[in-house]
Amino acid sequence: MEILKKALDKVTPTEREIAAEKKFAQKLIAKIMGMRGKHTKVQLVGSIARGTHLRGDNDLDIFVFFPEGLSREGFEKEGLRIGKAVFRGHKWEKAYSEHPYIRGIINGFRVEIVPAYDIEDAAKLKSAVDRSALHNEYLVSHFKKGQQDEARLLKQFMKGVKTYGADLSVSSFPGYVAELLIIKYGTFESAVKAAAKWENGEVIDVEYHTTSQEARKKFETHFIVIDPVDKNRNVAAALSQNQYARFIAACRAFTKKPSLNFFFPKPHKAWSGAKLSAFLKKTEFMAVMLGYPTGIVEDIMWGQLKRFGRKIAQMAQKTGFALKRSEEWLEHKKHMIVLLEVESATLQKAKILSGPPATDQQNSQAFIAAHPKPLSGPRIENGKWVIEVEREYTELEKFLPALLKKLKKEEREGIRKALKGVKIMREKEIISLYRKNRAFQQFLTGYLKGEEDFLDY
Repeated sequence: MEILKKALDKVTPTEREIAAEKKFAQKLIAKIMGMRGKHTKVQLVGSIARGTHLRGDNDLDIFVFFPEGLSREGFEKEGLRIGKAVFRGHKWEKAYSEHPYIRGIINGFRVEIVPAYDIEDAAKLKSAVDRSALHNEYLVSHFKKGQQDEARLLKQFMKGVKTYGADLSVSSFPGYVAELLIIKYGTFESAVKAAAKWENGEVIDVEYHTTSQEARKKFETHFIVIDPVDKNRNVAAALSQNQYARFIAACRAFTKKPSLNFFFPKPHKAWSGAKLSAFLKKTEFMAVMLGYPTGIVEDIMWGQLKRFGRKIAQMAQKTGFALKRSEEWLEHKKHMIVLLEVESATLQKAKILSGPPATDQQNSQAFIAAHPKPLSGPRIENGKWVIEVEREYTELEKFLPALLKKLKKEEREGIRKALKGVKIMREKEIISLYRKNRAFQQFLTGYLKGEEDFLDY
């Protein structure tokens, strides 16, 4: 109990902070309501509205509601117009959910101005984000006294063991799911004890919309949380198998040996330059360094960097460089880095392409016609057509510059600007940055250790 009290004291916003958040949110709401337009109401939703946000997480999700009868074109046009008007004089970005909306930072607050249809029942959904207001209403009406603090503890625990966040780039537990777990189990402690016993196919259904068997058959995934306001939706659908397993393992470790470190992990003890150099000689490691673009807020830049890193990793894998791991790192106004760790940085000059079964006449003809000058083949192996073709790139060091040149035309503004100063980092450059940058030392040491932090608590 002492551990939980200390954790809660650290994550709960002060009364002064809460008052400032509410005052600024009301100021934005009043500003929007004073605008001419087709909107019917404006509402603060999200964790601040529910009193479950963590200290420092000052995200203001302002929803602007429009009548059901408004066309989709008119809905999007009005939503963007109002959002841009709110951010006049401030940096903003057009972001996308099911439809576009405007987000950015005003006076230190991360603000999203999101259009939604004014509905009272999920059966009348016209936009995926319409559920958010219904989620807000459900949680506010179902939280019992003190459960907002229990939700804060669970969110911080998830953060501490690196399993928190709705962004697809981290594939972790959304805040809404954490809050539903408190509705289900009552307290943080009960939720962790229950999660320690979860298995694949666990079903959480706080409104008893269906049976566990029916839910597993319908959703066919490792973890299912039925949305209480929409029985046809699994709100944990974006949670990866890896993050689900990590959370369960962390809960088991915490129940055996509770520690404040689960909530606030200790910094890694940085490796020496000599130890780093010795380690890098045992693996194939390369990095892409970009400059930090001016005029782009960090929260927005992180999203762009994560997408960019995933794209590089996927293309390297597709080209034949078997990927072991990849990761992104950002130091505000200084550096952005994408790390790539592969099994081999060089490939054989030729690769084998396996085609359709030789018995499939139509596809066989198409496959052979698509590769008129192979190095070897076509031949039949195990009933399928096989050919050998020359690789375009056999070295990761030469592949990356060509890929970056191509991606520069496709990326968003922040990455396009950052690519002007792009640099491929080899072992020598990585070690040089490591020796003089403490933040990078922490990041790279944790990455290379590759151990779940909570195993040491």
